[in-house]
Amino acid sequence: MKQYVFYILIVIFFISCSNGDSRHISPIAKNYIDEVITLLQNNSINKNKINWEDFRNDIYIHAKNSKTIEETYPSISYAISKLDDHHSYFVANIDTQDTSDLKPLPILQDEIVPENIGYIRIGFCMGDEEETNNYINSVSDKILKQDKTNLMGWIVDLRGNFGGNMWPMLVAIGPILGEGTLGYSFYPDSSFYTWNYKDGKVYDENGIWGKSTKTFRLKSDNPYVAILTDNVTASSGEAVVIAFKGRDKTKSFGIPTFGVSTSNRSHTLSDGSRINLTECVFSDRNKTKYGSSVYPDVECDEKETLVNAINWISTKH
Repeated sequence: MKQYVFYILIVIFFISCSNGDSRHISPIAKNYIDEVITLLQNNSINKNKINWEDFRNDIYIHAKNSKTIEETYPSISYAISKLDDHHSYFVANIDTQDTSDLKPLPILQDEIVPENIGYIRIGFCMGDEEETNNYINSVSDKILKQDKTNLMGWIVDLRGNFGGNMWPMLVAIGPILGEGTLGYSFYPDSSFYTWNYKDGKVYDENGIWGKSTKTFRLKSDNPYVAILTDNVTASSGEAVVIAFKGRDKTKSFGIPTFGVSTSNRSHTLSDGSRINLTECVFSDRNKTKYGSSVYPDVECDEKETLVNAINWISTKH
């Protein structure tokens, strides 16, 4: 009899483990967790690399004794970390968030270069339509001011660009980047959408994502271009670096980028919280996929990056 009871206890134990202790989570909390996991399973860039049954059970265990949606938030953040894409993040719908420790955004200063070389810094880009239009116009004005027929080449400085919205960046630098296919975003099933630039517009198969009110061409077609990167260059900043990969007369200098050359999409959950989920990997115009750090053609110390770029352009004339 004792042996029989022992076997019953073993069976109960394994059933409990296989259920991931979801019995210790309230129905409303479990439903919320299931909503999140379904979203991740359907859309994560790593969805084909994860055992989702084990994943779900692990989150149930982590959320043990959760009674409300709010009590699941730490487990949702834990679930996002388990995706192992290093780019997705969870923003809880909490009315009172302490923003006292938020640091102001850095101000990126332009460098001084010889007069016969153009210089454009492509910084991070965030904000509404008015702010992104101002961003595009500001860069366009700087290009127009420096453009001249005897220019030896251009330096495009992406150091310190930690990301934001990639489309205004591509629109702004478009005249230097050149028209045509700039790159791709690949999904886990190998489907993709194409980054294109023409007549001051960037677009893909789904439509136009950005455009400039100042459409123009450089006075010198297909100029030499030096790209500068550092380990802060990330996300959409890395997208711009990748857009220049495979371009003729182009060379990159500096430090490997941060390593999140992937695309996120924002999803609003039933309680108003958001998950910015990594769903695509960036690819250059030759369909070379990245996803991690983008290495420059010439790795060099921060102090040597600009000098090396200037010297390279100078040797081409």
